[in-house]
Amino acid sequence: MIFKKYGPILFLSILVVHCLAIAMGWSEIRFISKLMLVPTLVLILGLFKGFSFQKQSWLPWLGLLGAFAGDWLLALSGEIYFLMGMLGFMTTHVCNSFYFLQLQAIQPGKLKPALMASGVLIIICTIVIFQIKDQLGTMLIPIIAYMGIISLMAILAANLAASETLESIALKYFIPGAICFVISDGLLALNKYLWHRHDLDIPVMITYGLAILLLTLGFINTEWWTKKIPSKNSRG
Repeated sequence: MIFKKYGPILFLSILVVHCLAIAMGWSEIRFISKLMLVPTLVLILGLFKGFSFQKQSWLPWLGLLGAFAGDWLLALSGEIYFLMGMLGFMTTHVCNSFYFLQLQAIQPGKLKPALMASGVLIIICTIVIFQIKDQLGTMLIPIIAYMGIISLMAILAANLAASETLESIALKYFIPGAICFVISDGLLALNKYLWHRHDLDIPVMITYGLAILLLTLGFINTEWWTKKIPSKNSRG
């Protein structure tokens, strides 16, 4: 099917249009193009998975739904919408975290990737919080909670590298996707509370778009992996 092959190209094209709308100040196109991103990924994922909620995990679907809600709410003005948008993306990160745990549990003898990611994320989160803590006010606790949840998601993505069968998929899709999500949200927080620069909206959206695209491609390729190599996940 043509859309299966060129779906990611369509997604990237919408992302380019969205970034152009940001640069040119086209508010309506900016709003519409942003809300087209996640549904495009849902369609791509559905075409590969057959929109089945019984044979495959429902977590990626719920995670994408949370991202769509987050996109919609963050496109609206007001602190309450920002907080609700955060809750949407927290849903995404929680769902992805459980999905990664389904693929690869934390194992005492295979902690190196997760520990390395933990160390890096502790440094990043500490720097970001100290930069913006004076501007956060009542948002301090929600922001810290959000950073903790996205960090957990990234750590569990890194943990997939401890699996011999999932290592290549993790390195190609899940880990870069998690990294892009952390970068995007870090830039978003710093720009909202410290820098206030309009031009930084574009790198925020580029890294976010790459994050959700890479994670979705990871979900798709994980299904290919489970179908191609069933013996490595079974006892029989």
